[in-house]
Amino acid sequence: MKLVFLHSSDTHGFLLPTDYHNKTDYDAPISLSRVSSVIKSEKEKYGTDHVVVTDAGDCLQGSPLASYTHSTGDYNDLLKFTEAYNAVGYDARCLGNHDFNFGLDYLSYYVDQNKAPIINDNILDAETNVPFFGKEYVIIEKNGLKIGILGITTQYIPHWEPAKNVAGLKFASAYEKIKHYAKILRPQVDVLAVMYHGGFESDPVTGKATEPHRGENEGYKILTEIPEVDVFLTGHQHRRLNVVTKDTAIVQPGYRGEAVAEVVLHIDDQTKKITNMTTKLIDTNDYDPDPAVVEKVADLDKRTQEWLDQPIAHLNKPARIENAMKGRIEGAPFINLIQQMQLWFTKADVSATAVMSETAKGFDKTVTMRDILLNYPYANQLCRVKLTGKELRHIIEHSAGFLKKDKDGKITFIDRWIKPKPMLYHFDVFYPVEYEADLSKPEGERLTKLTLHGKPIEDDQIYHLAVNNYRAMGGGFYPEYSMDKIEITLDKDYVQMFSEYLTHGDVQVDTKKNYKFY
Repeated sequence: MKLVFLHSSDTHGFLLPTDYHNKTDYDAPISLSRVSSVIKSEKEKYGTDHVVVTDAGDCLQGSPLASYTHSTGDYNDLLKFTEAYNAVGYDARCLGNHDFNFGLDYLSYYVDQNKAPIINDNILDAETNVPFFGKEYVIIEKNGLKIGILGITTQYIPHWEPAKNVAGLKFASAYEKIKHYAKILRPQVDVLAVMYHGGFESDPVTGKATEPHRGENEGYKILTEIPEVDVFLTGHQHRRLNVVTKDTAIVQPGYRGEAVAEVVLHIDDQTKKITNMTTKLIDTNDYDPDPAVVEKVADLDKRTQEWLDQPIAHLNKPARIENAMKGRIEGAPFINLIQQMQLWFTKADVSATAVMSETAKGFDKTVTMRDILLNYPYANQLCRVKLTGKELRHIIEHSAGFLKKDKDGKITFIDRWIKPKPMLYHFDVFYPVEYEADLSKPEGERLTKLTLHGKPIEDDQIYHLAVNNYRAMGGGFYPEYSMDKIEITLDKDYVQMFSEYLTHGDVQVDTKKNYKFY
């Protein structure tokens, strides 16, 4: 007999096939509505009693629709949003790190309105050590088979979220919890699956390290040290991954509902043992949006489009970015504008930011909410960090280490920041320091100039750096950042800050370039 797993993850609130760049374009090759159509088609193909449907989180944040839903303050809107996920027909789900972005009350309401069980093994009540949300596992029966499902989330959430968003919670190691529960659940079931909002710290086939082993992603450790797991349904890294290795089927379905991951297990009718397993990714672009999902959020979507076109501010000149890649390497007025805003709010000496969207185009003279959300889609908060000049230099050197010159002399990014997952949102640039980096020199020794207001950065002097909370709390593998160096964290997200900054007075966009890589 066959048992089929259909898995989604990291839809990030893209419920309809649009990225909201163009209010009339609903043909984007993404969305929960397309995911739902794939799932219903595959259920019809295999039979409902042969199919298990799962999701690994990051649903509440990321799209303009998700931002609008939160902005209204009306939980009836959150209910409509949640009902779109209910319409898909999931058997089990787990949470993602971005599901915490809007606070515990918002998340708790969302969890309570889910029809599918939320499986949570490692987000615990700090006092009782029991799961704060959901249940430890679920056993589903399909065609006479018992399928056990565990659910875990990256333990690194406290490094990214403000304290109030994780108050009273304890985040345990995904590996430790799966090791514990797999031994309990395995004797009770024929197939054991793990939903994991987390990824792989090493290549699942070769074992080669792909990032520092710091605990954010523990997939390889789980894969190689917990043999009880048959099916590994992952997310978080936005990778397109389908492979069978070490007697385990592994999948990860990309980003924004671009694909549904499918695992097919061939199981002996008599022994109920797995005899073969295959994996694939089904691109959702080939499927029409599911009317059942579209209907749930049609009103929310209409109001989102109206909200996005509200003019927020008028600038003295455009703050554009020609394209994200060129802007990172050469600088752009839009990048400077973010830095200017961060300095205005924090009164820091220096600001650091990354280009957060690959499709960012910056602002024209008239700025709308659509412009803000499309250029800065993350619900980060802004921090001020206290550093010595030596620590600041190390941080800027780390960023310069992202780059290389190819054989033709063109400056580009080294492979480890492109593959297996693009991570260029980790590449920060700095302002108003003037700095230059010689890429022919070894990493860590590249800065040939680093000045602030015409004076060299002094190793022993204290400087204050404005940077988002994700970076300040350790995101991006940078040296020197640590939570004890954070002086203040603003109780606003970037949408709020842009709205306030751009309307506070006459904003003069700085168009000068202050850094150079050669």
